[in-house]
Amino acid sequence: MTHGRLSPFLRQRLLVLLAGNLVLLIAIAFTMKQGGSFTDVLTRCGPNVAPVILAGLGMTGIICTGAIDLSIASIIVVAGTVFGVLVDRQWPPLPCFAACVATAWSLSACNGLLIRNLKMPAIIITLAGLALYRGLALILADLAIPNFGGSLNIQHESYHAPGKQFASAILLATLVGAFVWEWFASTPRRWLALGSSEEACRLAGLDPRSIRQSAFVVGGLFLGIAALIYVTQIQFIEPARLALGFELQVIGAVILGGTNIFGGEGSYAGTALGALFLYFTAQWMTYAGISPYFQEAITGALIIGVIGMDCALHRNRKRLEELA
Repeated sequence: MTHGRLSPFLRQRLLVLLAGNLVLLIAIAFTMKQGGSFTDVLTRCGPNVAPVILAGLGMTGIICTGAIDLSIASIIVVAGTVFGVLVDRQWPPLPCFAACVATAWSLSACNGLLIRNLKMPAIIITLAGLALYRGLALILADLAIPNFGGSLNIQHESYHAPGKQFASAILLATLVGAFVWEWFASTPRRWLALGSSEEACRLAGLDPRSIRQSAFVVGGLFLGIAALIYVTQIQFIEPARLALGFELQVIGAVILGGTNIFGGEGSYAGTALGALFLYFTAQWMTYAGISPYFQEAITGALIIGVIGMDCALHRNRKRLEELA
């Protein structure tokens, strides 16, 4: 999110990420084994990174207000389970897609409503949702599917169209819409204002609770599209294992993209570039022959390191601003 133009910090972060992604693409090209296709790497990029980018767009607005949503992976599990149950009952594809998006949007909006009405920190509400929603998904699957064996099989290709055929197009269209909305709409500016100073918002006659709730409502729309692409890319929907660790990837991409973990600063472009950087890093490690076990450890360490460094950086910047 920006106030009409990018701050010096965000401009620097975007340039670093652009350069980093370019270096990673060159490294991938040089480390590919003979017979590999660099074109395939670029073709697969859109569908593979789309769920993280789209969920990251929603998370960007939420973090810009000074909040966070730790339940996004579990929300995707519920949306995927609803989708799988409807497919099992032979509903047509379009209503199944709509139900998936609507479920994710509704639960995210519910988080915002609970945070507003209970006046509790977002991290507490969504941490509870992380376990609650996954449990609800398992209960739903067990009640709706006789002799539920732990997974829902989505066989017909028409149910995989958003994730396998149109993922890149959906991602591109959503990004364009998000960039235009971020640049011209007033709501993103209010998110930034809230993240910068809640007291200043009150003095300006704004309702901080309503502003924060709107971030969860808008974030739920992005998360719903991410859930649709995510669940329509896979053959089996397993509520107990689906999207494990997804929230860490999303938060890592958002923070890597320059969004201040304490709120008040961030951009959709940075989130997209941050997600691409993490994706290309994983691709390079694969082509370099690094063990999958080491890849998981390295990626996790990278995300935690980025979040930790960013927290320290923004804390120091805030102290310097206070001294000035």
